[in-house]
Amino acid sequence: MHIRIIVLAVAALCAAPVTLAAQGPSARGDTFDLARAVAVARVANPRVTSAAAGVDAATARIRPAGALPDPTLTLGAMNYMLPSLSAARDPLSMNQVTVMQMLPVNGTLGLRRAVARFDSTRVAYRRDAVVLEVEREARSRYWDLYHIDRALEIMDRTLTVLRELSNVATTMYAVGTTVQSDVIRSQVAITRMRQEIEEMRLQRFTAASALNAVLGRAGEMPIVLPAPAAHEGHDPTLRVLDTPPLPLLDSLVALAEQHTPQIAEARAMADGARTNETAVRRMIYPDLGLGVSYGQRPGSNDMLSAMVSVSVPVFARSRQFRMRDEARAMRTGSEEDLRAMRLAVRSMLATAYAEAETARRQVALYAGSLVPQSVASYEAAIAAYRVGRVDFPTALDAQMALLTYQHDLHRYEAMYGTAVAEIDRLIGRPFAAPAANR
Repeated sequence: MHIRIIVLAVAALCAAPVTLAAQGPSARGDTFDLARAVAVARVANPRVTSAAAGVDAATARIRPAGALPDPTLTLGAMNYMLPSLSAARDPLSMNQVTVMQMLPVNGTLGLRRAVARFDSTRVAYRRDAVVLEVEREARSRYWDLYHIDRALEIMDRTLTVLRELSNVATTMYAVGTTVQSDVIRSQVAITRMRQEIEEMRLQRFTAASALNAVLGRAGEMPIVLPAPAAHEGHDPTLRVLDTPPLPLLDSLVALAEQHTPQIAEARAMADGARTNETAVRRMIYPDLGLGVSYGQRPGSNDMLSAMVSVSVPVFARSRQFRMRDEARAMRTGSEEDLRAMRLAVRSMLATAYAEAETARRQVALYAGSLVPQSVASYEAAIAAYRVGRVDFPTALDAQMALLTYQHDLHRYEAMYGTAVAEIDRLIGRPFAAPAANR
């Protein structure tokens, strides 16, 4: 009779389906898949709005940069006799109106407008870079939350298994086929797992709050990710995300050179600095001033005068030449910034590429070997524990090893998704965003 009870208890343990707990995203809230999270971030993130306003401001500066200086209007009362201030006593007395207009004839107005255009282009690329950064951050935060949700599901399944193990140990202790320490160990394992689940829930709240910030929402608003495809808790044929291999690094670098907003921004800054240097060099040439003056003389004929003036660069050594030095230094600095940006993008691409390839290989290793092997080890340990060939800690260690491998599998899935998000940001276009649910 006792043997029958033991067999039935262990059979129930091995045959009972493990239900998926919904503790991860159990709280009611808005459901976000990866595509919707990115779309909301592009519209609602305040950094994107701020960058767009910066583009409007830079565009508005183009026309004023090439506009003529405002003309000068002068009103005068000329040659009034003292002390009466009468204009009738002197034929030279007059009321005078003079208009002067400075005309830069050295071509600096057109160059200044070109510099403003380059600056507007630079700011537009800066906005594109901000959009890509926000997209990458939204995807990275999403994958963090995905990893935590999958971890919570695995931990909930593990807690269910631990409770069933505890029931088996209790039954076997009741019939005298195991020791009381097995029951105590099972209870400690359950308590420990509940503690880790609570800590993981806190991590989920933190991750959801970070994603909410990217989406332009209050941090405490609940977020629910779509439920993954259901499978048995110890099914060796786990459904994993697609992790396709990446193109060669050199091809990604070529794409980055063509499409990365950071490189384009640095290139526009360098072009603007060269144009500004040309404009500053031309400032040594005098500006031309044209003017006309109308004089009204009481009791006599009115008078009309025309004037031409030029600026004389007598302080060129301390002004224009120093401005040339500044413009030359800024041009050199911007060209070096462009070179540094190309090197930085290549370095970041190489790092993200290595992370994605490592994660891809690890996903294949865990899904193809480690998880199925740990499933087999767990099942063998349970079978051996049933007939008393192994002790309870061995069966418990097999279950914990399976938990670790499943947890690591989803961690590498999230690592791959985050690395690809960084690659997409660096090459300025989406390459391969793994689907969050299959």
